[in-house]
Amino acid sequence: MGVIDRLCAGVLFVLAIMDCLLVPRTYTGRIWIFGTGLALLFTAMLNVLRIRNSGGVKGLRVFCITANLIMLVFAVALMASIGRSRTLANPQVPLVATLVLVETVFSLEKRA
Repeated sequence: MGVIDRLCAGVLFVLAIMDCLLVPRTYTGRIWIFGTGLALLFTAMLNVLRIRNSGGVKGLRVFCITANLIMLVFAVALMASIGRSRTLANPQVPLVATLVLVETVFSLEKRA
């Protein structure tokens, strides 16, 4: 399970960086898209820290769970607001939602 956790966190990290780099320069609301990419990047970084420091950092697990749940709610709200057809036309949205869901499950899991 550790491999899947690392893989999901890594893919989420790379997707967040790509999201930040691919913000359209001509779009007037680009700062909001960039901000969403940064939030996703910070969530990915928290997950990587959780994986590397499983019990060594007090409070890290709680912050990770919180960040994952907030991003999961955001992803679900985004999919609900843009509708099924636009969600399916943008496969990165359900992919990110799935990755964040998996990371949420791993964050909630108690480890020795």
